[in-house]
Amino acid sequence: MIADTTGRVGLFQEFDKFMTSAQIQNDAPHYDAVWGATFPQVWLSSHPSIVLSRYFIPQEDRSIESGHDLNWWQANHPDWILYACTASGAPTHDFAYWPGVDAPDVPLDFHNQAVIDYQVRQLNGMNAITNGDTALAIDQVVFQDAMVGGNPNFGQTVKAGEYACGIWQGSTFVRRYSGVNDPAWTSDMVAFVKAARQIVKNDVTLAPYHLKIIVNHPLGSMGDPNEQAVLANIDGFLDERGYADHGRYKGVGDANLFRSTTKYLVYVQQHGIAAFVINSFADVTVTPQQREYALAAYFMANEGGEDVYISPSTGGGEQNYPEYSVQLGKPCEEYHGGPSIYERRFSGGLVVLNSGSPTASVSASLPGNHTYSDIDGRQVTNPLSVASSDGYVLTTSNGCS
Repeated sequence: MIADTTGRVGLFQEFDKFMTSAQIQNDAPHYDAVWGATFPQVWLSSHPSIVLSRYFIPQEDRSIESGHDLNWWQANHPDWILYACTASGAPTHDFAYWPGVDAPDVPLDFHNQAVIDYQVRQLNGMNAITNGDTALAIDQVVFQDAMVGGNPNFGQTVKAGEYACGIWQGSTFVRRYSGVNDPAWTSDMVAFVKAARQIVKNDVTLAPYHLKIIVNHPLGSMGDPNEQAVLANIDGFLDERGYADHGRYKGVGDANLFRSTTKYLVYVQQHGIAAFVINSFADVTVTPQQREYALAAYFMANEGGEDVYISPSTGGGEQNYPEYSVQLGKPCEEYHGGPSIYERRFSGGLVVLNSGSPTASVSASLPGNHTYSDIDGRQVTNPLSVASSDGYVLTTSNGCS
């Protein structure tokens, strides 16, 4: 669904809400996609074939598009509203809430087929084709009930231990989920993705536009039938954690982050799914070393269908870095190595990465009798000392020889 990114830095924009029209028009020719596009027509004016996505969360109305407030939902579809239960399972009248969402978007019962039709076809599908979007960006495709109870967007206080659990039909409570890890939540999540695929393929109005499906979904086990069901019904996959894990990538808990992430990204691309990887660092600015680490990891996993977005702690703005101009040419091999040092040769370069050795640095022997240059101007020796959780993107000539 995106142009071949082999040997180049394929770029996508996470959200464009903090970008100016001038920035969008300048960047659009260099970008493949936008995950959450607020200004689709501005992007299209400079890049008519760019992939633009209409963003939404399955369990929430998007009030900025629908115009529906809480009063409207209570008057028209009160039994579509999703409520929370206490930790012991007792139903409440606390609205379910996705932590961090600051918009007055009413939580919806995504188990309900009418809600799925509303979310995919009536609201977001129709808005997508009206505004020129070419994909639906479905956020929070998770296999765990991570919603809580008490929605501050409607004057409530978040209640520790509460979770999304059901609906009220008048005075009767209808339970959907019995706990945070209820398999019924996972089943409903898979069913939502499957239904979204069928709607965009078969709906008389939407089908001619061939809308793509992109999901924000945590990496799962390839042996899980639910994981396979999601992957079988999407065109693009967003990895929000990426290689930076919001700045936690150097921690002990992320010792296997590079290996698990790269394995998954290679797998989805080999199965025809575009991979969009966010590397959000916890700092106000992203250092050259952080950028080079993220790009070294990107090139390790890139099978020609990967895009990257690198940002500081606050996303949504324009992030352009000089390293993006690097061209490595065709890969000579797949990534290999471990347990600490990994490398991959290209016709025009070499990427070397230390995935997180417990020692301060590891020595890596560079292949061939080549002269290598680092994209950020760091000194290159052979062997090369690579610090823990660091990476090098090196250019050379005849890199495959």
